[in-house]
Formats: sequence, C-alpha cells, structure tokens
Amino acid sequence: MFYDINKLPEDGYLILPISISRIEKGQSPEVCYEVLEYFEGKLSRFGLDVVILYTDGLYFNNDQSAITIRKRTNEKVASHKNRLESMIIKSHRFMPQAFHYLPWDYALLNSDNFQGNFNKLMTRYKKDPELRRAVMCDLGNRPASAANIGFVLEEVVVTHLMRQKLVSLPRTLVKEDNFRIIIYPGEYVNSDFYQFKHGILPINKKLGKRGYPYGAGHYNFDQKIFYDFRKLAAVYRDAKELPQAVNSA
Repeated sequence: MFYDINKLPEDGYLILPISISRIEKGQSPEVCYEVLEYFEGKLSRFGLDVVILYTDGLYFNNDQSAITIRKRTNEKVASHKNRLESMIIKSHRFMPQAFHYLPWDYALLNSDNFQGNFNKLMTRYKKDPELRRAVMCDLGNRPASAANIGFVLEEVVVTHLMRQKLVSLPRTLVKEDNFRIIIYPGEYVNSDFYQFKHGILPINKKLGKRGYPYGAGHYNFDQKIFYDFRKLAAVYRDAKELPQAVNSA
C-alpha cells in the first residue's frame, strides 16, 4: 500500500501543491529544491515538467476579509516563487523554462467541469455520513464551518482532476504527458481516499498504464512513501471503518 518509488517513467509532471500555511517552513523554496534533487535521482534524465501549484485561492474559503487574505497570500507566493526560481537558475541543473508557477484558480479554469464535480462531491457529503466523518478527520482541530468544509472538498476535487489529467497543463519538455505525480509533505487526505475508493469523481479512461499508480494517490515527501489508493481500497474493501491519516494542517 505504501512504498517508495525507485524509478519514474519519462515524460510527465512533478506537481507540488504549495500550502500557504507551510510556505515558509515545510514547503519553503529550500525544501522544494530538495524535492527536485531527490526525484532527479529517480530519473534516467530530467525530461519532465514541474508544476508549483500555489493553493492561494483555497484560502478565500475563510471567515477573514478578502483583502486581508489577498495581501498576505500575494506577498508569500511572490517571495516563494522568486526565491525558488533564483535557486533553480543559479544551480544550472534544471531547465528554468520547465517550471510552471500556477495559482490555484488556474486549475479551476483549465479543468474538465470543476464546478460540476465540486457540486457532486458536496451533494455526496450532505448525504453520506462516512464522507462527513472523513472530512471531519481532515479538518483536525479546525471548526466544521461551511468555509472549512468547502476548503477540504475543493482541495480534493482539484487534486483528483490534476492527477487524472483532467486539467490541461503548460508544457516545455513534456510531450505525451504520460504521468502526473502529486508530491506533498504529509499524509493522504482521508476525503480524497474515500472519494477515490467509491468512485465519486470521474476517472479518466484515457489514462494508460504509465499513468498509474500516480493517478491514484500521492507521494508523501516527509516519509518518502507513495500512497496507492487502489491497494489501500482493496485491503479495506469490506471494512466499515476507513483508515484515517493523521491530519497535519
């Protein structure tokens, strides 16, 4: 179920969703560069693109004023991008043009029916007590407000659509878009595993063998393990209680 990846195929994407709450520590430019160095060792050549996806738009699912959130997140995102880009240019190890720094709203605007899928997951949330339990686990110590619940569900939808190649991405070195791996320093999202296990969100039937296991989970960079939702779902096929990841938000 959980394992490290020895080798990555060629021609795909490393996708690093950057949490604003971790942008200065757990996902600082230095940590992101460490991710690049680590995965460079798993490639025969660096023939892929890297997406740095800033989750700034998610933080408008918040009870604070929009102007306060916008000012704070803009400053953090700009600083992070400039520092990481500077490190990449100075290293001469990676092609700067193969790095794409995208805001959260890019995924919404370039996805296959984000709003319809979000509405579908929200409808299921209102009817399904097990999905609600998974969301509560993901919330951790945060209050179960409408804003926070929307935060979790929106994160799940965008993450799923991106790894299933249902969001078009800019490309420099990528030709065929064979795989997309989500890399994040933390446990899997319980709500994400639950929706995948129950087939709530669409599966891209065009995703070939090279697209998996990456299209069905995410890589925990802290522990250097990949969570394969297909294997996890098979183990817990008949279990009433779904396994809970530890929320680290």
